Amino acid sequence: MGRRLLVVGLAAVLALAPRAVWAHAVLFGSDPSPDAVLGAPPASISLTFSETVIPAGKGIKVFSPSGRQVAGPARAEGHLLTAPISSTETGTFVVTWQALAADTHPSRGAFSFVVGQPSANPYLAAVSGGEIGTATPLGFALQALARWIHFLGFALTFGIIAYQVVSRREPRLRRFAVIGVVLLIAAEPVALVAQLASLSFDGDTAIAILASPFGRLLGLRLGVALLVWALLALESAWPVLALGAVMALIDGASAHAIPGLPGAGLLLDAFHVSATGIWVGGLAGVLVAPDRRFRPYAIGAFAIAIGTGLLLALAHLGSPAALVTTGYGWVLFVKGAIVAIAVALFSRPLLRRYFPSPLPAFSLPRLRGRVGVGVAALILVMAAVLISLPPPR
Repeated sequence: MGRRLLVVGLAAVLALAPRAVWAHAVLFGSDPSPDAVLGAPPASISLTFSETVIPAGKGIKVFSPSGRQVAGPARAEGHLLTAPISSTETGTFVVTWQALAADTHPSRGAFSFVVGQPSANPYLAAVSGGEIGTATPLGFALQALARWIHFLGFALTFGIIAYQVVSRREPRLRRFAVIGVVLLIAAEPVALVAQLASLSFDGDTAIAILASPFGRLLGLRLGVALLVWALLALESAWPVLALGAVMALIDGASAHAIPGLPGAGLLLDAFHVSATGIWVGGLAGVLVAPDRRFRPYAIGAFAIAIGTGLLLALAHLGSPAALVTTGYGWVLFVKGAIVAIAVALFSRPLLRRYFPSPLPAFSLPRLRGRVGVGVAALILVMAAVLISLPPPR
């Protein structure tokens, strides 16, 4: 049954996954260009992005100097988003746009151009609106929160189940798995609100989001979480672990893609999420019911998480300078520092009587275990922030 679930899940992910090439839809250019001065109103406006996009809601809005919305419905053609304009006014026009990238990440922005002489425009404030990456501050915060809830739920569900498979079925651990499933379900409404906050709260945008690859992946994640809830009562844990592999692939489908290597980002992220989930979930399991038998699996999961994390970092940074010159790089640097602190903390001589390996110990004494859970949760926070930011490459 577990193998069938894995095959079906993989097929669903491959069929519904966005075909991403970049990591967010970045605006490469527009016609008219920002701050352009024209002699007459243009017949249309076109926006060129770094990857395939679909309009979110109306997609493009153009506000004339009097404040009227003068753009028609936006049409997407690959990397291009266009909309007709109908206006005879002169003065300052404000353009606002919002789109969903092929990798499900939202993008929005605003700029202005002038026909004739500059003038007032009631929507000029939108041009200087604060943004983080390609989202509003509220949308960015909610995106990171949704990711963190999901990652924590993944670890508590599948990491705990994996811990029980290689150690023993401890009744006290079941409640952690149940909490994990609840978190997996709760993360999806937060993610939907985050998309709306990153774009705009209106019916057209909500419909566009739900009909997009993001909406399909949201439905897949919810479906897997509900199926896990139903299967937790089974004696065998393997069907649940198979669904964990499916969930990891779904997560990979919405992760930052690697330029020039289609599918590589999906697989690397799936392995990274799975290994991190086993590590964090195992840490929680050890805190409640210590068992030395989990140690080699924990060390293996840690090694895979570190290895895949390094590969993803190298693929997305583009150059070493980006580590200290971009927000993505700084968050990655802080995450790496926290991981290094965890390694140093859990390999202290005091713990060698329990675990002679220099790698992080997972069957920790309770005092160290509580610190370890806090460090692991903080690493998940940094991972959630990282995936919500557009990489520099």
